Amino acid sequence: MNKNKIICPCKKVTKGDILDAMKNGALTYKEVKKETGAGSKCGHCKEDIKKFIKKHKEDI
Repeated sequence: MNKNKIICPCKKVTKGDILDAMKNGALTYKEVKKETGAGSKCGHCKEDIKKFIKKHKEDI
């Protein structure tokens, strides 16, 4: 996985940013959104973020 790949273009949030937020305890979309800002502008990436969290929750 490329941790530098942007998952939220509006806020320029990367997959690595979301993994870091998850390591800090943000394990739901709402918590990740609050910590990173991902999905808080247009919301187009919401489902991608949810899938990413679900896929990587076991890795944390």
